[in-house]
Amino acid sequence: MGALPLISCVMPTYGRPSYVNESVAMFLAQDYPQKELIILNDCVGQQFLGEFPDVRIVNRSSRFASLGEKRNACISLARGPVIAIWDDDDVYLPWRLSFSWSEMEQLGTSFYRPAQFWAYWGNADLHENQAVPGWVSHQWVLFRKDLWDKVGGYPAIDLGEDAQFFERVHRELGETFIKYELVPGDRFGILRGTSEYQHMSIGGGVHPLDTTPDDYRIVPTAICDPILRGAHDRLVANHAGKVGAFCESNSAFYRVVHETGIATKPALSVCVSVKNRSRIKHGMRELRPFPHCVSCLANSYGPDMPIELVVSDFASDDWPLIEWISDCAAGMPVRVVSLGASFSRGRGLNVAAAHARSDRLLLCDADLLISLTALRRAIEIIDCQKAWFPICRCLAENGTPDCWLDPGYGVAGVSRSVFNATGGLPEFRSWGGEDDIFAARVGDLLERVRERFDGIRHQWHPDWCRFENYERPRFADYHEHTEARLLRASMQSGEVLKIFRAVHPHWQGTSQLLVLLRNGRMERPGADRGKYVYEEEKHIALKWDHWPVEILTWDDSQRIFRDPTKPFTLMPVAI
Repeated sequence: MGALPLISCVMPTYGRPSYVNESVAMFLAQDYPQKELIILNDCVGQQFLGEFPDVRIVNRSSRFASLGEKRNACISLARGPVIAIWDDDDVYLPWRLSFSWSEMEQLGTSFYRPAQFWAYWGNADLHENQAVPGWVSHQWVLFRKDLWDKVGGYPAIDLGEDAQFFERVHRELGETFIKYELVPGDRFGILRGTSEYQHMSIGGGVHPLDTTPDDYRIVPTAICDPILRGAHDRLVANHAGKVGAFCESNSAFYRVVHETGIATKPALSVCVSVKNRSRIKHGMRELRPFPHCVSCLANSYGPDMPIELVVSDFASDDWPLIEWISDCAAGMPVRVVSLGASFSRGRGLNVAAAHARSDRLLLCDADLLISLTALRRAIEIIDCQKAWFPICRCLAENGTPDCWLDPGYGVAGVSRSVFNATGGLPEFRSWGGEDDIFAARVGDLLERVRERFDGIRHQWHPDWCRFENYERPRFADYHEHTEARLLRASMQSGEVLKIFRAVHPHWQGTSQLLVLLRNGRMERPGADRGKYVYEEEKHIALKWDHWPVEILTWDDSQRIFRDPTKPFTLMPVAI
C-alpha cells in the first residue's frame, strides 16, 4: 500500500445552515488523516464563517444556474486526486473515508459505491437500504478526480444530475451498475429521510429551506435530533472495537504492549506523545521522566480505576520503550503507536486519541506525574459535559514542590466527541502554541474548568529538553498560524486599521506582525499589547503596556517606518 492520497470531500450547500454545523463535525471526526472539506455556498446573502483544520469555505454572491454546475465547480476546487461526495444533510460515520478508500484500493477501481446503507425515517430503528438503479445513492460514493474529468463531469441540470453522471461513469468503465457489498457493521452512512428541511427528490422534509440572509459562524455540533443522534452513537459504539488502519501515516506501527482480558472500555484513556524522555543525561545524573510517569499511572490502575495508556512514540532511541514499558506498566493496559522520527506533539496526541478505546481522553505530556485524584477529577468533569484544563505544579530539581504552570494548557481532559469536533490539535513541527489553540477551540464548544491541581506534577528536567526534538524554531508554526488567521480575520471585519511586517532586534522567534486596531489599541499576536499614535506616512509612536515607548518615522524612499535609535522597521502589509 502506497502513501495515502488526499481525499477531497465536496459539500455544495444551500439553505440548510443548521446542518452545516453537524456536517463539519462529522468531517472533523473522520479517522482518515489526509482529507479536506470544501463547502460551496451560493445562498445569496448568507455567509458561512469559521476556521477549522482542512476545511475551506467558499461563499458566492450569486446562485449557480444548476446543481450540476455547482457540483462541478466544487470538484474543480478540490486539491486531492480522490473525491468524496459529502452532502450537507446526511450522516457520515467516522470510518466513512478510511473504509471507502481501503475498499477502493483493494478492488482496484476508480469508482466506489457501497451496496448498503442506513436510512432514518424518524424511528430509533434504522431502515436497511440498498443502492439500486432507481435510487442511485449518490451521497456515499468515492471516485477519482480524473474519472470525473474524463466523463465530462455532471450535466448542467438540477434534478437527476447524479444519475446522468453515473451513466457516464458506467459507460466509461464498461459496467451497467456499480456497487460493492459490505456487512452491516461497516456501513458508514445514514440517509436523513426525516429532515428539518425539505429534500429535492424525496419526501420526509418538514420545513422549507432557510434562505434568511445572515452571517453564520460555523460551530461543529453533534446531531441535534435526539433519536437520530442515539442511532448514530450506537453504530459508533459497536464499531469502536476496530482500530482504524488510517489513524496515521502508513509508516506507523501499532502494538499492544499489554492488554487485559476485560472486554469493556477503559474508564479513561491517557494519551501521551513522546520522543526521548526515558533517559536524560544531566551531569552525573540520569533522569527518567517517562518511566516515572508510566509507573505513577500504573499505581492508580485497578478495578476501581480501569484506565489505559496510549503512547505515540517518535522513534525514541535514548531507551527504547519496548525494553522497559511493560515492567513499568505492571499490568496496566498500554498501547504504543510507533511514528517516524520527525516529532510533532500535536500529531502524536491526535494519533494516540484515535487509537484510544475510551470515550474520555486525558491528554498529557511524558514528564508528568498524574495521581489517582487527578484521574478521578478528569472523569468527573468530562461526565459533567465540561472540559478540564488543570494547572499543574512544577517540581524543583531536588524534587520539592515549586511554582505553578499557570500559562500552560498542556493537560486536557475532554470527551472523544468534543475532541473530534475540534479537529484535534494543530500538528506543529515547532515547540509551543498548539495546546493554546486546542484549548480555544474547546472553549468555543463548551465550558472549560481551569484550576490549580496539585495532583498533577511536572518533573524537573533541563530546559533544553523542551526544544531539542523539533525541526523548526520555537513558536514558528504558532506565529505563522496566528498571523494567517489574523490576516484572514482583518479582511472580514472592520476592527483592523493597519498591519505591519516588523524587523526588530528583540523579536526573533515571536510574531513579526504589528496590528493597529481602530480603537487605539495595538498588539503583536500572542506577544505584546499597548496603545499607539499614528499619522499616515509620517510617524508612529508605540506605547507598550510593559515596555518603553518606541517612535518610528516614515522613510519615503524605502516606503517603511524606521526607528532612528536601532534596527527596527515596520513595512505596511496590504489587507
